[in-house]
Amino acid sequence: MTKSRNYKKVLCFITALIMTTAAYGCTQKKTETDKNTEDTISIESATQIKGAVSSLFSERDLNPQFDTVSAEIILSGDTVTVNGNGAVADGSVVTVSQAGVYHISGKLTDGRIIVNAPKEKVQLVLDNADISCSYSSAIHIENCDKTFLTLAENSVNTLSDGSEYSTDGQENSPDAVIFSEDSLTINGTGSLTVNGNYCDGIHGKDDIVLTGGIITVNAVEDGIKGKDYVAAADGEFIINAGCDGIKSTNSEDEGMGFVFVENGKFTITSGNDGIQAETEFTATGGEFDIVSGGGNEKSVKTHMEGFGGGFGGNRGDFSDKFGGFPNDFDKDNMPENFGQHRKNDRFREETDNDNSGTQLSFVKLNAENETVSDTETSDSKKGIKGGTAVNIKGGTFKIDSADDGLHSDGTAVIEDGTLEILAGDDGIHSDKSVEINGGDIKISVSYEGIESAEISISGGNTEVHSSDDGINASDGSSQGGMGSYSDVFFDISGGTLYVNADGDGLDSNGDMTISGGVVLVHGPTNSGNGALDSNGEITVTGGILIAAGSSGMAEIPSDNSTQNCVSVTFESTLSADTMVTLTDSSDNEILCFVPEKQFDNIVISSPEIISGETYKICTGGTDSSQKNGGLYEKGGYKNDGTAYDEFTADSVVSIVGKQTAFGGGFGGHGNFGGGMKPNFDGGERPEMPNSEERPEMPNGDFGGMRPDGNFGGRQPR
Repeated sequence: MTKSRNYKKVLCFITALIMTTAAYGCTQKKTETDKNTEDTISIESATQIKGAVSSLFSERDLNPQFDTVSAEIILSGDTVTVNGNGAVADGSVVTVSQAGVYHISGKLTDGRIIVNAPKEKVQLVLDNADISCSYSSAIHIENCDKTFLTLAENSVNTLSDGSEYSTDGQENSPDAVIFSEDSLTINGTGSLTVNGNYCDGIHGKDDIVLTGGIITVNAVEDGIKGKDYVAAADGEFIINAGCDGIKSTNSEDEGMGFVFVENGKFTITSGNDGIQAETEFTATGGEFDIVSGGGNEKSVKTHMEGFGGGFGGNRGDFSDKFGGFPNDFDKDNMPENFGQHRKNDRFREETDNDNSGTQLSFVKLNAENETVSDTETSDSKKGIKGGTAVNIKGGTFKIDSADDGLHSDGTAVIEDGTLEILAGDDGIHSDKSVEINGGDIKISVSYEGIESAEISISGGNTEVHSSDDGINASDGSSQGGMGSYSDVFFDISGGTLYVNADGDGLDSNGDMTISGGVVLVHGPTNSGNGALDSNGEITVTGGILIAAGSSGMAEIPSDNSTQNCVSVTFESTLSADTMVTLTDSSDNEILCFVPEKQFDNIVISSPEIISGETYKICTGGTDSSQKNGGLYEKGGYKNDGTAYDEFTADSVVSIVGKQTAFGGGFGGHGNFGGGMKPNFDGGERPEMPNSEERPEMPNGDFGGMRPDGNFGGRQPR
C-alpha cells in the first residue's frame, strides 16, 4: 500500500472517531501533498482538524475543474479514437495508463474504459458520453491511486452493462457498471445514469466519495457500494436497487465501514436496506427520501406479537410462561386488539406438552394472504442501518420501511434534523441505546415506536404512533416481570414527547424516570396494556406528565417521586376528545388535556400540584387556546366543564376513583412493578396460584382482565 493510501486510512480513522465524539491524538506528524493540486494537508492531532468531518473531502474532490487535457477520447459506435497521450484504444476497449485528465465524449455500443495507472491520479471527464458493455464493467479501474470521475457541466451521460459477465464466477472479478479497485470520487455538475443489469451499479473496493452531479443508479443488486466507506458532500442521487441502496462493507479495518453524509439529496428505493453501514452511519445534513422493502405496508415482522414474556417483560412463548390457553378459549371470535396481534398475522393451534391447554403460534402472511417462509423474511429491509452506530446531527429524512426505520446494532444518537418515519417494525431501534437530544421526529406508523435497552430523551420534539408499545425499553431478553432489569431504563429530562399507542404507551422493563420536558401519552383502549408500564420504579421529579388510557393495567409513579401526581379512574369509559381539566380550588386552570381515544384512567403530574392544596377534576367544556398533542396552552379554559371529583394533594400520589390493587406486573425494588398503588399495603406478595387454580380466560376482550381474586391478572407483555 502506498504512503498516501496509508495516510488516507489514518485520516479516515481519526475522522470516524471524531464522529462518535472521541478524540485521539496522533503521535507523529503526517503530511500528504497531492501532486496534481497545491493542496497540502498537515495533521498533528485530531483536535487540531478544522472542520474535522469535512476533512474526508479534499480540494480536488470538491473542485472538478482542470486546466489541461492529456487526451481526447472520442467514442463512435464500436470504435474509439484517442487524440493525445496516456491512453490507447484496442478496438472498443480504451486503457488509461498514465496520470492526467481524459475527456470522453460520444457513444460506445459495446466497449469499456479501463484505468491501469499504478500510484497515479487519473481524472475521467464524461461529457455527453454513452458507454455500454455487454460482457463486463463499462468503467473498470484496475489499479490507480485515485480516480476522479467528473461529470462535465450540462452534460448527459449514461453507463450500462449486460446481464452476464464473461468473468462471472472468477475471484475478484468486476461486478458493477463502475467497478473500482481503488479510491473513487464522482464530482462535477452534469448528470449520469448508471444501469446495472448484472449486479451492482457502482462498486468500490476502497472508498467512494460523492461531491456533485445528478446521478441515477438502477441496479439489480446494490446501488452504490464502497468497501472502506461512502462519503457524500453534495449532489443529487436517485437510486433504484434490488438489494441495498447505499452500503459500506469493511468490517475488518478499524475506523472503516462507515457511511457519512454532509450534504446532498438522496431518493432511494431499495429491495433491502436503504442505507447500510457496516459500522457507523452519520449525517450532518442532506435530504433523504427512502422506501425500503416496499415500505411499511410490506412489514417483515414475523415474531410473536404480544403473548409472551410472562408477567411483564419482553415477549416470548406465552404457553411456557402462563400455561397455555384453556381448551374452550374462543379463538374464532378473538377481538381485534387481542394481544396487539397484527391484522395480517394468523395463528395455528399446537397442543402443549402437558395437554393442559392450547398455545397459539403466529404465522406471517403477505399481502396476498399467503404464508411467508423464513427465507423470504431473512433479508434486512430497514431504512437506515448502522452496524455500530447511527448518528443524526442534521438533515431531513423521510423513511418508509418494511422493517425498522432507523436501526443500530449498537447506539443511536439524534442531535438535530427532521425525521418522518413509517416503519413495518420499530420506528427507531438500537440494541444498546437510543439518545434523543434535539430535532423534530415523527414516527407516523410503527409496530413499536422507539425500542432499545436504554432510551433517553433530553430535547427536541418526538411524536410516536404505534400499533404496540410507543416507547419500549427492553434488552430483548425474556426474564419476565418477576425481577428488574438493571441495565434497562427509560429517562426523559427535556423536550416534548407525544405517544399514541395501541399497546403500552411508555414501557420499561427496568426503571422509568421523568425529570423534565412534556410527556403526553394517548394510551391503549384495551385492558391488557397501560399508558405507563414499568418493571421497576416510575419516578417523576419534574416536567409535565399526562397519560390517559385503560384502567385495567394502569400504573402510576412510585412514592419515590418528588413531584406530586394524581391518578383518576372514572366510573365509566369516556369517549375520545373528552376534555379533562385540572383546576385549583378557586377554579383556576392548571391544565387542559384532550385524550384522542376513549379512556377511563388518566395520570397527571405537574409542578403546579402543590402538597396540601385541593384540586378539582372536570370533564367536558371548551378551551380557546392552541392545542398541541392534546394539551392546550394555559389560559383558554372557559370554566364550563362538569366537576367530576376533587382531591387534596396530601401525598406524592393522590387517588381519585376506584383503583386496582396493583398494576404493571411484579417489578423490582421490592414492590409490585412501577405502578404499586398507595392503598396497597406493600406486604407479602400474593402467592401465585398453581396451574389448576389459574383463572379461566374470558372469551371476550382478553387483554389482561383481572379476575376477582388476588392473582392480579397481569397480561404477559
